[in-house]
Amino acid sequence: MKKTAFKILSLTMSIVMLICLVQVSAAAAPKTFTITNPYEGVTGLLANEDNHYKTNLHTHSTYSDAYIDLNAMVKEHYYQNFDILAMADHGVIGVPWNEQPTLIPLYQYNHVMLNTQSHLSDEEFEAILAGTYTDDYSRRTVKNGMNCVTGAIEANMLVAQKNHVNGYFMNDNSVEGYLGDEGDFETVIGMIEEAGGISHINHPGDWLGSANGELVYDEDGNVMLTPNGDEMTKGYQIATDPGNVQFFAKALRKYDSCLGIEVYNSFDRPTSSDRILWDELLKVIIPEGRNVWGFANNDAHGLYDVDTAFMDFVLPSYSDDNLRAAMENGQFFAVSRYNAGDRIGTGDAYPTVISIAVNEAEDTITIIGKNTDTIKWVADGVTIQTNTSSNGITISTISLGDHSDEISCYVRAELEGEGGKTLTQAFVCDDGNMDDLINRGAFNPAPIDAISVIRAFLKMLLRTFKSLVA
Repeated sequence: MKKTAFKILSLTMSIVMLICLVQVSAAAAPKTFTITNPYEGVTGLLANEDNHYKTNLHTHSTYSDAYIDLNAMVKEHYYQNFDILAMADHGVIGVPWNEQPTLIPLYQYNHVMLNTQSHLSDEEFEAILAGTYTDDYSRRTVKNGMNCVTGAIEANMLVAQKNHVNGYFMNDNSVEGYLGDEGDFETVIGMIEEAGGISHINHPGDWLGSANGELVYDEDGNVMLTPNGDEMTKGYQIATDPGNVQFFAKALRKYDSCLGIEVYNSFDRPTSSDRILWDELLKVIIPEGRNVWGFANNDAHGLYDVDTAFMDFVLPSYSDDNLRAAMENGQFFAVSRYNAGDRIGTGDAYPTVISIAVNEAEDTITIIGKNTDTIKWVADGVTIQTNTSSNGITISTISLGDHSDEISCYVRAELEGEGGKTLTQAFVCDDGNMDDLINRGAFNPAPIDAISVIRAFLKMLLRTFKSLVA
């Protein structure tokens, strides 16, 4: 009897040990990832400087609310070595720079203020396209010309809350002159899509008010910290608020033609938390099957705005079709000379990605950056790896398996150097767990409060005013 009991006990213990060993073995097995590289189609172009295009797609003139005319604004971008430029005035669709855009009555106050509305001559236009234009102010050092993108617009032209959307490549002018409605991004995104165009959301932090630098304290009076170890601000709380994240996620889900958000805008003062919002959107949207591209533009209203933020597009050659495809596929980098209003770029050369290698067999991504002294890898808004160099060339390899507990669905890289900061788009990292992540962005709508009531009242007044001026 005792022998039988002992055998049963031994067998039971063996089974338990076997189960434990299997569990430990399974737990010890590193995750494997399927990596989606947004730059896969252009990796062979990264090492060639001629395939990098310094680009700005969000610029203004006196044809809307800037105080610099189109003539001077185009030339300043030319002087500062831009390769691609789109004029995206408020409510005004961009045309070739030697033509007069539509004169919207709302913006004719510039005449009262003695601000001229002028465009390039035919000769100036052709010379800028060819790269042969020169005058007493020219500082252009590259030999190629600057390409003109037409058909761009900053839509929702009369909204006090600045819920602006940039549209591109539309096949009609139905969006031109559209006044917009307070807090409404989706209507105009839909109008742009209906016209065959693509779009992105401009400076969302300006609308959210997420530049608030007031510190957040816990109940014991200690400053709270973010998951990245930084002091927490109210701006951080606003940018990570589930209701705010889902507000923008809803528009992205509804319209595939809305490609993403600006993560850098001009001097980055009211938009300093937009990278935080971007990471929150990536966490929510990527498991649902699409990416969210991060754009960077100078939103120039004055000449001093021009070299603040821009994009580095990687193209086989310039054409509208190639530019649109790169925008849709995320084959560009977001660059800024500023961070929260502070100048971080002291030179003309900006950090540039010259190589990307993805090895799925090893679960690694390797980036080489020139004009770069630091490369940081970010997942879920947290810096998980940092590599540095002192010779201007930095090589960084991230092994996803080493950070499997820190990566939910993506990583992205940030390159820093004397010329500023450059951000890659997100690399999707799928370990087979995407379905489990989809519902983590669920939220309960915030209750109606006094501020909501005031906003609704102002919205009604503005709608009445717009009906009178339309």
